[in-house]
Formats: sequence, structure tokens, C-alpha cells
Amino acid sequence: MPRKYTKVECIADEVFKLKEAGRTNREIGEIFGLTKDQVKQLAKRQRRKQRLLANGYVSRPKGRPRKTEATEETRQKNELAQLRMQVELLQNFLSEAGMRWNSSIE
Repeated sequence: MPRKYTKVECIADEVFKLKEAGRTNREIGEIFGLTKDQVKQLAKRQRRKQRLLANGYVSRPKGRPRKTEATEETRQKNELAQLRMQVELLQNFLSEAGMRWNSSIE
């Protein structure tokens, strides 16, 4: 079923409400005129965005960069969030490798 073009991010809230109600990706896709894979990818992207925001990452606008750069505060927050994620990844790696994380390094 062809659909009128809609920016998929606009219907993300409705998709999540239907998922919470117990609908499958196929059923949700039929409601909005999408395939089940499109619904699955939409949910995946939105969860990733929510996870980044929860970790303190400030998103940058898409497209061509503006002539004025981001503020120093925003740049520092993004760098700090990225470093925290890297530390968490390293801690997970070390724990999986059987090594013990030395808390005195922090």
C-alpha cells in the first residue's frame, strides 16, 4: 500500500505507543503504510538516540555546518559524554577479559 511521504521520525511516538500496547512490527507497518523492517529500524534509531541523550550527549544538527561553531560548553559536554562511554566500554572489556579494574585510576 503506497503512502504519502511523511517524515518517519514524526510518527515515532505513535509507533512506540503501539509497541507498548503489544502490536507487532508488521501490524504497525500496515497501519502507517510501512514495511516491518522500516518499523524495526525506526525503533532501533530512536532507542539509540534516547540512549545517547541519557548519557548526556548533546546532538548536533544534521546538514551543512553553520558558519559559527558550537559553543565551547556544548563541545566540552559532548567530549565528556564520549569519554565516559569509552571508559565504560574499557571497563566492560577488562571485566570480560578477566582483569580487574583499578578504581584508583579514576
